[in-house]
Amino acid sequence: YLLPEPFIESDDAEIRAEAERLVQGVTGSRARAERLTREVNSLLEKKPTLSLPSAKEVLRTKVGDCNEHTALFVAMSRSLGIPSRINVGLVFVHGAFYYHAWPEVYLDEGGGRGLWLPVDPTFNQFPADATHVRLARGGLDKQTAILPLIGRVRMVVEEVDVTPGSTPILVGRQTADTRPLSLPVPQRQSRSCWWWPCAGGRP
Repeated sequence: YLLPEPFIESDDAEIRAEAERLVQGVTGSRARAERLTREVNSLLEKKPTLSLPSAKEVLRTKVGDCNEHTALFVAMSRSLGIPSRINVGLVFVHGAFYYHAWPEVYLDEGGGRGLWLPVDPTFNQFPADATHVRLARGGLDKQTAILPLIGRVRMVVEEVDVTPGSTPILVGRQTADTRPLSLPVPQRQSRSCWWWPCAGGRP
């Protein structure tokens, strides 16, 4: 999870230089990973993109959706020596689940303890919140494996925690015992990857 791979050019000189610039003055893997999450979020203009995202090309254009944010983040993170990998799956936004991609970083907590922490540079979340549902992990080969699921996935919520006194925002079939979810929902002024499921169609 430190090596370059197709479309994740972590060994590219420009990727390395920009990553170092973005985390300049920040020490420690956790703090550098958080700074990188925030910086990649602000670096890219949020627009749906019809392409296979190459981190090098994303750095050049500075435009993209969740796939571009993730490819650039993972390449930069690896170039800084922070192990990282790609998750793909669903995220709950505006009352529904949509296709989404986001990274994970490996953080050594000391004493032989380490953890994979999901982060989301598209939504500017460190760590990524509980609305992310991973279906696959890995590069393009793993991502294409979930394409047949898009538009066919069904979920049954077995149990939820609710915030006392919260206002219900419910979508779909409601029953007498339906209660509001206790989930912070990210908000955006502009359209981005959750409005435009990359594989087409809403799950």
